[in-house]
Amino acid sequence: MGWVSEGLITRQRPVPDAGTPQQQAFEARLLAGLTGSAVLGLTAIRPSHTEPALYLHPDRAREVLDAVLPRLDEAGAVHGVPGLRIVPDGGTWWFTDATDRARVRLVHPRPAWRPAPSLAPGPEQLWRSHRYGLHPAEEAGVHGRAGEGGASRDSDRLLSRILRRLGLIAKAGAEHGWVNLCTTGSYDLVIECCCASGALKLMNGLRQSALADCREDEGPDYPGDVDLGEASVAVRHASCGSFPEPARSGLRWATC
Repeated sequence: MGWVSEGLITRQRPVPDAGTPQQQAFEARLLAGLTGSAVLGLTAIRPSHTEPALYLHPDRAREVLDAVLPRLDEAGAVHGVPGLRIVPDGGTWWFTDATDRARVRLVHPRPAWRPAPSLAPGPEQLWRSHRYGLHPAEEAGVHGRAGEGGASRDSDRLLSRILRRLGLIAKAGAEHGWVNLCTTGSYDLVIECCCASGALKLMNGLRQSALADCREDEGPDYPGDVDLGEASVAVRHASCGSFPEPARSGLRWATC
């Protein structure tokens, strides 16, 4: 009710948007960094105007850390989310942006949880070595899209909104244990579920949450696309056999 009185949400738009362009941009980079099935290391989100809280899976949190914490490989390429840092604060852990005050709180079901990424030694771990500023190799990933103008702002806004509907993605992935995030030349993000039922539930949830303009696609890649200005996200499905069997995950292989 407080959010309603402040104009942050309505019956038609039940999820609040990020309060600043910087927060939107940070959340968009965070979602884009959760490629592959790393997004399943998160189970839910508590949206907020400024500081949302991400809820970590009790057994898969390390997948999230390995996917998003920035590191530099031997060839000088940045992996993970440029500018993202993990910061403690009185027993709470945050993903923060090294360039501004944008941040996202981490919540783990075990109160004594401490971050323990499994990054192999060797490549420089930028989140450790450049805790208070950007490594030069990260600057393009953080500031390089500023010249795209409206396209970049539309993408930030759309991906931030999708992150704030994380529970819908987690629910779709729980259908058979798989959901895959990737980027392509045609889409800012592709969310691929392992079966049609999970993809349809995700698409229906996005429509009901007033995410943006959701188009139905009657082609073979149904259920459809989500458009916001010049940004576009695709929701797709594939057969379970198109996904690699998880290694050492303890998950049983599912079929549709």
